[in-house]
Amino acid sequence: MLDSLIYAIIFLLSLVISNILNKVFPKLPLPLIQVLMGLALGFFGAAKIIQIEPDVFLAFIIGPLLFREAQEANALAILKFTRLILILIFPLVFITALGIGYLSHALYAGIPLAAAFALGGALAPTDAIAVSSLSARLNFPKSIKTILKGEGMLNDASGIIAFQIALTALTTGYFSLFKASENLVISALGGFLVGIILVWLKDIFLKVLEDVAIQDVPGYLMIELLLPLVAFLIADIAHVSGIIAVVVTGILSENGVKRTSLFDAQIAQVKNTVWSTLSFILNSLVFLFLGIELYQFVPPLIKSPAYPTTLLIFLSVSLTVLLFVIRFSVISISFLFRSIRWHHHYRKSFKDTLILTFSGSKGTVSIAAILLIPSSATLTHSLLVFLCTAVTTLSFLTGMLLLPLFATKKNITKNNLTRISILSDVITELEHDMEELELPKHWGYLMTINSFQERIKTLIIEQENFSSDYNSLKFMMLHIESDNLVSSFRSGNISETTYKIYQRYLYSQEKVVLHHIVSSLQFTFLLIKRMTNDIIRRTLHIDFSASKKSIHQFENYKSEIAEIYVSSTNLILESLVSLKDKYDERLLNFLKLERLRTTKIVLETKLIPNNSSSNLIELIRGYYLERKFILEYETRGKLSMEEAMDLRKNVNIMEDFSIRTSDDSNFLVTLFTNFPKK
Repeated sequence: MLDSLIYAIIFLLSLVISNILNKVFPKLPLPLIQVLMGLALGFFGAAKIIQIEPDVFLAFIIGPLLFREAQEANALAILKFTRLILILIFPLVFITALGIGYLSHALYAGIPLAAAFALGGALAPTDAIAVSSLSARLNFPKSIKTILKGEGMLNDASGIIAFQIALTALTTGYFSLFKASENLVISALGGFLVGIILVWLKDIFLKVLEDVAIQDVPGYLMIELLLPLVAFLIADIAHVSGIIAVVVTGILSENGVKRTSLFDAQIAQVKNTVWSTLSFILNSLVFLFLGIELYQFVPPLIKSPAYPTTLLIFLSVSLTVLLFVIRFSVISISFLFRSIRWHHHYRKSFKDTLILTFSGSKGTVSIAAILLIPSSATLTHSLLVFLCTAVTTLSFLTGMLLLPLFATKKNITKNNLTRISILSDVITELEHDMEELELPKHWGYLMTINSFQERIKTLIIEQENFSSDYNSLKFMMLHIESDNLVSSFRSGNISETTYKIYQRYLYSQEKVVLHHIVSSLQFTFLLIKRMTNDIIRRTLHIDFSASKKSIHQFENYKSEIAEIYVSSTNLILESLVSLKDKYDERLLNFLKLERLRTTKIVLETKLIPNNSSSNLIELIRGYYLERKFILEYETRGKLSMEEAMDLRKNVNIMEDFSIRTSDDSNFLVTLFTNFPKK
């Protein structure tokens, strides 16, 4: 029990670390990172603890993944390309399975024909996640995206069926083409029927709950998470395709008539987050399990004299080439007939043919399927796992290298000028509102304006590609401010309480910088600096555990805080001027203006500017104005409908966060605003 718990924690930590590594090194594919981590887990004995049951793996991992893919599919858009998608999910899948099967058996007779067909069935379907990874930085035509989405969702089912037919022949030693075709039709139709009936029953159940007013968001989410499992279970009991049942259930459950009610909005808000996290975990588990399995089977395979390294490389490359040759041939023939039918020149479709061909990467489903083969079924089990993994990896790398030759790269240049203009208009309105209020009420507007200025700052940095230099300069400014604070305290210019409050403020700013700094050297230096400050604090007997009894004394130290902030500003401005030959002058001027703006707030309010939920009313006013200006810009044609929708979503997220955290007060603001201003 303890070992299982430890490995469960290690697994989850591996997912987090792999995602972090992928963000830091985006060119390194996430699946590859997770496979390597799986290998490491296998080396430390994970295989002895974790035993993968094929049926459980298919039901609990592949089923929910396909269900979510089906939910996210645009059924109407897919229907426009039904003819080509049907070719890709049926003839292409089975031709690929047969081609891979015959070639692998012909190249190495040690692979039984049934096992070779099982390998072909596993490698036949494309992987939607792999395709998304390949197309993340490329511009694909919308029609190609729709075709790939429909294929990736539906050919999983046909690929699994082809694999299961071969697996049956492998384990029983009996195969009949007529019987296999009959079973295929019955299995597909049965799975389709199970999906329809299950969604119908779900709708009835939810309608009953709605009629008696006892529906709730957690209950609905639990029902949705159960749907793919129930669909798979019923299909398995009925001996029909569980994969098709799950896909049909996902399509019908999401593509019905959508209502606009508060309950539905709450569900949509929570559901996407839940499914996004769950999908990431399930996809990651597949590759971690693969790494563990590879550790079990690959080393013996490499050491075995029966499988020379040259043979393994030859088989892997040959099967990968055949995959793309078959795919190119089928798609070319399809486009050729289409050109003849619509009297178009085939040459116009040649580029689309190449994009569709090299987007046919293998991934999750292929790996999961090959792991379903019982290790006792054939002596070549480890060879099949190795070949499936090698071909999957080679197909992904081939697509990654060749697709940029046919598809244009996405323009990653940011154009934030319109967003900056909207936020500037909001600030102008807030400043106009503030002018009509008495001075004691200014601080809430000042904090709100500061939060919008921070957003403008982020957009400007992104627009001008200042991120790296900006973080370095902010780090330097914090260093100057911290040194000035320690120097002032040592010389007796500020009290111990002022030092403690200001040091906490600096620590909060350090966290922000740490969030953006990637350089391990800067990170290490910052940690050393923090440790040094702690040593100074302990040497000077400074106690950071301020009690509530001293709160009434803090008003006396607000002037000291303002003075130290202003003195730090002077030092920072002098340093920025001295760096004009090393950094972009626009960035230096921007930082000067930013520091002068915050210094003005400190002088007027005696507060260190920090975003806080204490100014909730003013923030909501700002969000209202932002929506207003988004609509005006959209009406005038300065924003497209998609851009405006994206901006509104961002406003909704920030407003929701502000409301949810309205009871959480920032330390400094709460501390200082409990007292009347002098």
